Amino acid sequence: MGKQRAKHLLEENPFAQGLFEWMDSPEGELSNAALDVVFDALAKADIDPRKRKIVWEDGQRLSIPETVQRIHASNPDLAPEFIESHVLGWLEGFAPESYSERQLEELDRLTDKWVDDHERKSEAGRKQPRTRHS
Repeated sequence: MGKQRAKHLLEENPFAQGLFEWMDSPEGELSNAALDVVFDALAKADIDPRKRKIVWEDGQRLSIPETVQRIHASNPDLAPEFIESHVLGWLEGFAPESYSERQLEELDRLTDKWVDDHERKSEAGRKQPRTRHS
């Protein structure tokens, strides 16, 4: 009798299989490309969570939608939805090493509220009835 091979944690996991299939799809590849572009573009950026601005290396202070537009202008082949999703992910993960534990907690609180408010406004905008002029 042969030895049975131990199953990997992700083996026969429908969620993981679906995720891997999506990542290999054209849409998944575009999302991954957007991730790389966003994180490269924001590598030297800072944030002002009180004023809800992303502070670019060149000093420009942009909102989330303005940041998405700026990145999309340089990368028109990437869907703005992918760019926005990864900008939000970058914001949520922003944590300077020089911050104290207290500063990080305050940053998380302000950033979470900023992202939640942005998502709520974005969702409300998508639910607006379309007119023949919009």
